[in-house]
Amino acid sequence: MVASGVLIERGKVLMIRHRRLGVYIYPGGHVEPHETPLETLKREFEEETGLVVEPVGLLHGIKDENVIERPLPLVVLEEVVKYPEETHIHFDLVYLVRRAGGVLREGMWIDVSEIDEIETYPNVRQVVRLASEAIYRLGNV
Repeated sequence: MVASGVLIERGKVLMIRHRRLGVYIYPGGHVEPHETPLETLKREFEEETGLVVEPVGLLHGIKDENVIERPLPLVVLEEVVKYPEETHIHFDLVYLVRRAGGVLREGMWIDVSEIDEIETYPNVRQVVRLASEAIYRLGNV
C-alpha cells in the first residue's frame, strides 16, 4: 500500500522526480508496518520535499467516542508499477493536501495547465486535474 499527496497552490502542483522511475509524480511512498496511510503521507511528503502537509477532503460527520473520522482520499488507484528490476502492484491512496509548515527543499512547481508537457504517467495527469477541480469544490483549500 502507498499513500501520496497532491499539493496545489496558486494553480501550480508540486511534483518530484522519482529517482527509480525517472518521471515526475506527486510525493508519496510505501506504508510502513507501524504506520497508518496518513502518517505515511505526512512522513513521505516531508522527507521528499521538506514541507509539512495535512490532508483535506470529504468528511461525513461520523462521531463516536472511539472513532476519529479522517478525510477521504481524493482517489484510490490500483497501479502496476514497472521498476527496471521488478514489477509489482501498488494500492495508492492519493490525498489532496494543504501546506501546514516546513520549508521547500526539493520539488518542482508545475502549472496545472501544463501538466501534459512533463514526463509522467497518464494517470498522474488525470489525478492532478481531479485535484485541481476538487480544490474549488472544497472551497479553495
